[in-house]
Amino acid sequence: MKALAIGLMMWMQANCNVPGIAPEHNFCDLNWDVPMPTVTVLPHGQLIRKFKDNSGYIPGGSYNELKGFYLRETDQIYVLDQDYSRIELQADVLHELVHYIQQKNGILNNCPPYYEIPAYLMQIHYYRKKTGHGATADMIDVYKEHFCNTLY
Repeated sequence: MKALAIGLMMWMQANCNVPGIAPEHNFCDLNWDVPMPTVTVLPHGQLIRKFKDNSGYIPGGSYNELKGFYLRETDQIYVLDQDYSRIELQADVLHELVHYIQQKNGILNNCPPYYEIPAYLMQIHYYRKKTGHGATADMIDVYKEHFCNTLY
């Protein structure tokens, strides 16, 4: 998992021009010279328990859809135990790595759209570049409606 995380971080840095990102969240302006976070793989039930134990919340979603999360207090990333040779599943790890790099750059704040929308956009960017196929994320529309959002 560490090798995958390193590869994904390198890919994001090299492909930092993500369509749709607000200038304030431009990945190309971030400091990428940070230590690697710990990525822990858990079975689904344990992942949900760990998420809930750390006050995790999914707006309008189901915990059964949880694929991973970043715990900013410990710089830990927890992901679902699945086959990470698949690009769409690698994109789930990438999403959590985005939150890690946002935290290290001081832009992981209290307005969920400002960290979730860029993470979803980077995830889509990765998937499209790696597969050549289109992709969307329904959660972007959910976060666009959030009361604190003025950028997206």
